Amino acid sequence: MTRTGPAYVESESELFADIDRKRANGDVTAATADAFVELYEFATDIGDRVSIGQAKHANFQAKVDAHQAGYRNDPSVFTANVSGTLKVWPARMVLDNAPDVDAVGWDAADYHEFERAFQSLRGVPHDATTVPFERVGSDVDVAEFESIVERFVAACRPKAGGA
Repeated sequence: MTRTGPAYVESESELFADIDRKRANGDVTAATADAFVELYEFATDIGDRVSIGQAKHANFQAKVDAHQAGYRNDPSVFTANVSGTLKVWPARMVLDNAPDVDAVGWDAADYHEFERAFQSLRGVPHDATTVPFERVGSDVDVAEFESIVERFVAACRPKAGGA
């Protein structure tokens, strides 16, 4: 059963309850649920903040201070919604809003390499910055995706003064 009405997943306990409910009801496969939980735990390890909310399904945004630096908005390195998609495009918000590009220490090439690496994953369509999350449970190698995120974050940190 999916949430209806104004009920949004807004806390870690609601996130895990939504995953458990979806798994029990057959709304997601065990592999998809496991991949989501693994990515969430990875996000809490690598991210400076993990935001949950603003969706009716288990979802989160992994945010890293060195990636955001002095940028005026709050982009994530990646986002995941168990009933939606895994996205890396929010990481490019700085590049899309040119007046703020100088607010971060990392280079456009760092993001473009992150995007290319994402697109090289099995199960991710060529030129995509988003993939349906159910493919993450079946086609996309979660450990390989985590490695790609680690490389991007590692590129951002020294350029942001080690943040």
